[in-house]
Amino acid sequence: MTLRGASRIEPARRRRRLGLAAVALAGALACSVAAPATAAAPAKINSCGWNNPHGEHAYYEHCATDTNVWIQVKRWSRGSYHRCVGPGRTVLDFDATGAWYDSNYRGGLCSHPGDTGP
Repeated sequence: MTLRGASRIEPARRRRRLGLAAVALAGALACSVAAPATAAAPAKINSCGWNNPHGEHAYYEHCATDTNVWIQVKRWSRGSYHRCVGPGRTVLDFDATGAWYDSNYRGGLCSHPGDTGP
């Protein structure tokens, strides 16, 4: 009878140990995922397209690395216009209120960043 009693207790202990191990593993995984974010300040990642950060001029971030494209720039007090931008950040007019890639304007691609059109 002693063996039967011990065999009934043993599965309960195993389940308890497995439960504690699962909780410990989940905690370890959570800490390992959070560790990189708290170890160093995350680098600022620029968003592709129109950006209007507080306290800075608005800009357009062209994320492709091998093309120049036409964007349409909308301005508050003046009319809209097209501008050729290359890869990276292009600072826009002080009164710019929006900018977007315009694939319909001259085929969308351009040769000389800085060129403008109506």
